[in-house]
Amino acid sequence: MADAAALSELASRLSSRPRIAIDTEAASFHRYVDRVYLVQVSSDSEVALVDPLAVDDLSPFGSLLANPAIEVVFHDADYDLRILNRDYGFVARSVFDTRIAAQLAGEDAVGLGALLDKYFQVAVNKKFQRADWSQRPLAPDMIAYAADDTRYLIPLRDRLIERLKEMNRLEWAEEEFALLEGRRWTQPSGDEDAFLRIKGAKALPRRALAILRELHAWREATAEKLDRAPFRILGNAALLNLARTAPKNSKRLSNTPGLPASAIKRYGPQLLDAVSKGLAIPGKDLPVLRKAKRPEIDHAYDQRLERLKVLRNQRAKDVEMDPGLLCPNGTLQAVARAAPTTVDQLASVPEIRRWQRTVLGEKEIVASVRGPDGERASRT
Repeated sequence: MADAAALSELASRLSSRPRIAIDTEAASFHRYVDRVYLVQVSSDSEVALVDPLAVDDLSPFGSLLANPAIEVVFHDADYDLRILNRDYGFVARSVFDTRIAAQLAGEDAVGLGALLDKYFQVAVNKKFQRADWSQRPLAPDMIAYAADDTRYLIPLRDRLIERLKEMNRLEWAEEEFALLEGRRWTQPSGDEDAFLRIKGAKALPRRALAILRELHAWREATAEKLDRAPFRILGNAALLNLARTAPKNSKRLSNTPGLPASAIKRYGPQLLDAVSKGLAIPGKDLPVLRKAKRPEIDHAYDQRLERLKVLRNQRAKDVEMDPGLLCPNGTLQAVARAAPTTVDQLASVPEIRRWQRTVLGEKEIVASVRGPDGERASRT
């Protein structure tokens, strides 16, 4: 769908449907700045593809997302919701996430391909999972792949609903879905130390680290200018080898291990310039690795957390669910830090869901936080 009139007509038809299925395709594997390059939408009766590169105004589509009377079905909605919010300001209301539903329904494999194969015997062509969706025109087999991403979502939603009802877990899923309505894009903060996240960087001497920093900055600037993913400019292994060997001329540059000849031909002078900048940095200004500050030991917190894990693990066995899915360690850590001593205080800990409190037992959680001594004190 590549014009505003067609999109308006589609939105008009879909506005009377009780539910629609949506997916997006981006190109982060290929582009420096990711964005929505394709939107797939399905109802019970049709499948449509919307081309954001051809349609300037997607507001009719945004109105569908914001309509609380229309349930919007995604698979793994989090990223789709964030980039739709970032690129267009869209916010979804009534969300159903088939990935979350599958997890809570006890599915062993929750990827869309595995679920479609199990429930509908549909094989997903994995070769397009990292396809370049920014290219135009899209190949026919890419279009078919994209259409299938939403074609089966509504029937899959129906099958998972049945399982969740049978297991008395639909309310669990509904609470998780409601939280998705608050998904917004958050702008990542600038990171001057991003070069240190390259595997092997922290083992380099300080001079080599300075060179790596200059090479990394050059690669980021080049990738942004060309709108290409940074690793497609030059891989991390090549950056590390350049930092280690610090070539000062073309001959030494050509002998750098793992540096493709094509990169030397295309970027040779820029690479030597980045190395030269790193070598010229005064010793007092060389990068210094900051040691992470050790958290102070809190034995009481550690004991609370351990008791909460014991409770969580036992309840996970009872409901035959992976402990990390029932209640992730991060949630238990938040409860242990808050140290609620009453059920009301527990309810005010934002990280723990209502359904998790129910499954673990609110009184049992509080008792685990208090510990044996606290329990005895509360009886006196």
